[in-house]
Amino acid sequence: MKDFLLFLLLLLVLAGCRNEPKNAGTAGAVAEQPAAAPQDPGPQQPATAEASVEKKDVAPTTESRPAYTPPQSQDVLTITARSAQARPGADVCVAFQVKGFVNLLAMQYTIAWDPGVLEFKALNNPGLPYLDRADFGYNRLQDGLLPFVWINDALQATTVPDESVVFEVCFKAIGASGQSTAIRFQQQPTPFEVVNINEEIVKLEPVEGRVTIE
Repeated sequence: MKDFLLFLLLLLVLAGCRNEPKNAGTAGAVAEQPAAAPQDPGPQQPATAEASVEKKDVAPTTESRPAYTPPQSQDVLTITARSAQARPGADVCVAFQVKGFVNLLAMQYTIAWDPGVLEFKALNNPGLPYLDRADFGYNRLQDGLLPFVWINDALQATTVPDESVVFEVCFKAIGASGQSTAIRFQQQPTPFEVVNINEEIVKLEPVEGRVTIE
């Protein structure tokens, strides 16, 4: 009887082992394993070849062009400031004569003197078409500078005989007896330029004069 009971107990143990699921332990392990994190695919590739080209700011290019150089004439214009004398405190006028004034359209330059010797007073005897006081600049008189720009407003060629006086500049002699000043031509603030009717540049040859206080 005792042996029978032991045999029966052994059969029950064997039956219990057969009924246990074979993957019970494995299933539990899988259930407890955390889900794997998604892998980073890395930087996205451009959809097209154009998209992969880096855009850069490009400065616009401009073609350099040489400055316009007007044609040169073979003619020469000579302008002379005639010398004069004056007593202290008296007025004196300087005549400006021309030579080679042929078929001209415009001219400009600056008249200069010593402002400690002469004081500007007036302009007289205009001898060119459309020449008047508006063709002179008066902002630098205290420096002894008188810019001059003339143009024939009708845009017609102007010719005057040689030794003609085109205008006079009058001064008051404020210096002491024995003093003098040159009446000269300079390119500041208004540079030399003479243009003929063909829009050619004519060479300017200025001849300075002198005013002496007696």
